[in-house]
Amino acid sequence: MKDDKYLNSNSVETGTGSILNDEVASQNNNSGKASFNNIGVTPPKKKNFKKLIICILVIFIVAAIVVGRYYSLQYSKKSSPTVRNIVKEEEKQPEKQPTIEYVNQLPDYRSQYNNQDIEGQIEIPGLDINALVVRSSDNSYYLDYNLYKQYDQIGVPFFDYRNLDLNNNRQINIYGHNTENSNIYDKLPFVNLESYTDKEKFDTYKDIYLSIDERKIHYEVIAVKILTDGNNEHMKLNFNSDDDFVEHAKKMMDGSLYMRDGEEVTTKDKLLVLQICHFNPKDSYLLIFGKEVS
Repeated sequence: MKDDKYLNSNSVETGTGSILNDEVASQNNNSGKASFNNIGVTPPKKKNFKKLIICILVIFIVAAIVVGRYYSLQYSKKSSPTVRNIVKEEEKQPEKQPTIEYVNQLPDYRSQYNNQDIEGQIEIPGLDINALVVRSSDNSYYLDYNLYKQYDQIGVPFFDYRNLDLNNNRQINIYGHNTENSNIYDKLPFVNLESYTDKEKFDTYKDIYLSIDERKIHYEVIAVKILTDGNNEHMKLNFNSDDDFVEHAKKMMDGSLYMRDGEEVTTKDKLLVLQICHFNPKDSYLLIFGKEVS
């Protein structure tokens, strides 16, 4: 029989031919067919079946690993901040402004004009005001003299002669000319202060910068006043106490044309007052009040 040949072949390889032949003969008599299980030999079809089962198990395990890894990544994305979220958080944090070292240019201007009375430079962005400011021993000399100390009715903006310590004075006053003559507007830098009588300009151009030898001071315009009653409270520069200073500030700005909402002067504040002539009404003065910004 075909099966006998197969068995005979295996019996030779295993060295147990007689035992196998007897067992097979007995099985053939009972069922007419050899039983491979009884002789310890796995049929070829069952071998293939086992291989198939193993392959399926391997595929299942690999698939389980892949799926598990996928869901693990998804959970990680949900529980961890994304790059986009991190960027947004960083954007919310205010950027630190770089510290710019102040460069004092006043010595150069003193040399250029051969004038040691030059003590400051005032700038008001948006109003085209950028002018040097001088100081003499009184409040009249620079009404009629220019930066070269030459007679000139145009004059030049000047500090009150009592402002001897610009870095520490609680109030600094600066005076300048005004005119109704449009032909000399460009020669009088403080003419543009008239813009503050317009509410929109008052709300828009808040910043004033005053450069002195020690530093550049930033002020914010807090009030505008047209002085008509001859009350010269703003000319007071010496104060007996903190309370005296605060009370002075209230009196000085009382009756202002415009005043910044909620603005109050405290004992820690420092003030700037700009004064020019005003022509509506006639013989009045326009006062611009600024408070130093920390």
